Amino acid sequence: MAVTVSGMKRKYYPIFCASFLGILFIFGLSQGADVRRTSAYERDLLNCINEHRIKNRLSPLRLDPALGRLAKIHSQRMNSSGEISHDNFDDRFRECGRSCCVENVGWNHDDPVAQCKAWERSKDHDKNMLNKQIRRAGLSRAGSYVTFFACD
Repeated sequence: MAVTVSGMKRKYYPIFCASFLGILFIFGLSQGADVRRTSAYERDLLNCINEHRIKNRLSPLRLDPALGRLAKIHSQRMNSSGEISHDNFDDRFRECGRSCCVENVGWNHDDPVAQCKAWERSKDHDKNMLNKQIRRAGLSRAGSYVTFFACD
């Protein structure tokens, strides 16, 4: 069957289609690779947490977009209310569908390394970061409030 394309010569049509599909494929991969864009603060905080885990002979955590979304919602709520809290942790835990989750929240640390070190100095926060069961993490900062939500 012959295909007639108005305004385009038939011999260039396959090249055009292949190029167009290639661009769509590459664009799709770049968008799918990181659904939720992380800020430099969040990336640096995860790097600090991972360095701490590695020093303690634990595997590094990787970012999970679904956990990042839950962390973002919580950080935004804390920022809106002006109060640091773990409110609705059980809801976040249920929504993610995991069997083990931990959460650290922070406030007023402009430097992600300072936030990480503050958590390291806190027995319970440090225990969360060094939990052997967790493998994935979501981090988010809204205003001065930060949430680290990590699960198996």
